[in-house]
Amino acid sequence: MAASIIISDGTATPNDNERQNTEPQMEKQRWNKILDIEEAKHQLMFSLPMIFTNLFYYLITLVSVMLVGHLGDLQLAGATLANSWFSVTGIAVMVSNLLFLHYYVLFMYNGIKQLQHDM
Repeated sequence: MAASIIISDGTATPNDNERQNTEPQMEKQRWNKILDIEEAKHQLMFSLPMIFTNLFYYLITLVSVMLVGHLGDLQLAGATLANSWFSVTGIAVMVSNLLFLHYYVLFMYNGIKQLQHDM
């Protein structure tokens, strides 16, 4: 049985076993002050679809380049150039168009709502 050592002034000091048991608890309390574990779990679960989408997008590019690499150096260079060109131009144009449409539809919706309110 682990007992505390009693000093002559009447105070008790924990022995080594009791100190080892409290160290993980102190470490846990320190992390709880720094990071909200439950909130971090919720945010991670919320962002998992976006993480997997980006991961699979890059894996498709990786696998296609690896397969073309077996054909030869010229074909590998062409496939890599095409993937890079598509990533820069195709995705950028698509995202910019989607953002434009999002703001345009929002602007039109608020304008129509304002017109109906004025009438």
